[in-house]
Amino acid sequence: MAVTTAEFEAMTAQPYSQARSQLQTGDLLLFSSRGGFSAIIEHFTNSLWSHAGLVWRVGDNDFDRVLILESIENLGIRAVSASNRLNGTAAAPAPYEGAVLVARHQKLPQPLSPAQVLEMTRYGVDHLGFPYNPEELAKIAVRIAAGLANIILPGHLEPTNSFICSEFVAKCYAAVGVDLAPDKEGYMAPADIAADPDVFAVVRLCPDPPPVPATA
Repeated sequence: MAVTTAEFEAMTAQPYSQARSQLQTGDLLLFSSRGGFSAIIEHFTNSLWSHAGLVWRVGDNDFDRVLILESIENLGIRAVSASNRLNGTAAAPAPYEGAVLVARHQKLPQPLSPAQVLEMTRYGVDHLGFPYNPEELAKIAVRIAAGLANIILPGHLEPTNSFICSEFVAKCYAAVGVDLAPDKEGYMAPADIAADPDVFAVVRLCPDPPPVPATA
């Protein structure tokens, strides 16, 4: 199926709190971001999408949280509350300004079994908070440049503990036997995830509206 820019732009954005119930572990998140490697990716791939993440729903009816697992070049791999990512926090109150799409892969079992959730999230959990050193950041930059030039990389440049956002998502999917963008060799951009024929759009997200101030 794939998700085209035209299809996304025709979708009506839903505030996060309204769309939250639709999000499932393993859902793909595609972002239009600003700055850093994201700006480079967006420019050279001529795509709306410059960042990718993975939904991880944890807890039960008494403690239900929606987290985003993602790889950030200056932070490494992290888990962040989806609400905080979109709506901002008390310390950083500005809501997310870019475009956000929740997508789903039709070959990913739904719902995932507890064992599949464990396998999918194991890499991210084991590497939470690992900062990237300068050498790893340089390897990421080289992989982006080589991939955009359609150059297949030598083994010493392949990802080890430093992953571009879309490479990290693909690694999580591979853990449960699902090959993202199977026709893509070398560097894989977020746009390649959107172009996967087994990926389809679920919902377009936007931040929740700010609370209305109480009247005296």
